[in-house]
Amino acid sequence: MKAPALLLLLALAVTTSACAGAEALRRKEGPAYRAETHSWHHLVQRHGRNGDWLVVRGYHRGDDVVAVATNAPLSHAVILDHDAGEIIEAVGDGVRVAPLGTLLRESHRVQLIRPEGWTRGRGAEAVRRARSQVGKGYDFLGIVGAPDKNRWYCSELAAWSMGVPVDKLGAWHVLHPKDLHRKGALLFDSGSRDGVPDQLPASSPADVPGSDASSTPTATQSGTVGP
Repeated sequence: MKAPALLLLLALAVTTSACAGAEALRRKEGPAYRAETHSWHHLVQRHGRNGDWLVVRGYHRGDDVVAVATNAPLSHAVILDHDAGEIIEAVGDGVRVAPLGTLLRESHRVQLIRPEGWTRGRGAEAVRRARSQVGKGYDFLGIVGAPDKNRWYCSELAAWSMGVPVDKLGAWHVLHPKDLHRKGALLFDSGSRDGVPDQLPASSPADVPGSDASSTPTATQSGTVGP
């Protein structure tokens, strides 16, 4: 089989509907899980900043496939527009804007990551850059190491928004959602959804207000729930 055809088949096999596709996993529902989602929303609103990354394990068929293909408990990455209460993401239909609340309701696990080198100015620029790509297509070949400069997969878009070099040929250069914590500080990790509201300890670095002069806090696993 010719290389381009093989790459296309591999890409389609890994993500039929990209990082967030047709539903496959059973959502956990009920008052306790709604309260847990509310706690996640509160934490992101309080401690998140423009340009931060949210890395999640979603309840969709595409999330299942990505998690299995990358041998990871995480499947999707987005850019946070904190001021607007929205996220910018690359999915099977292309780059789009969605409500933050929708992402959190449809997630089984949530990580909040502050990109390396973040400042308020760089965070605002990251949101602007990500929004400028809305409407562009999903980079199916990029997830197997043959990126298209005019298309994006989820973690590629997140990294690019903060100026991290992307679009490198070779499967070893593919940036999976599970790897984004290596390019920033892990401020919060909810652990698997269990119906118990989460909170950050008082000493968490996420409580330190960001500023243009501030440095990225030391990476830590926060929250009351383990990974």
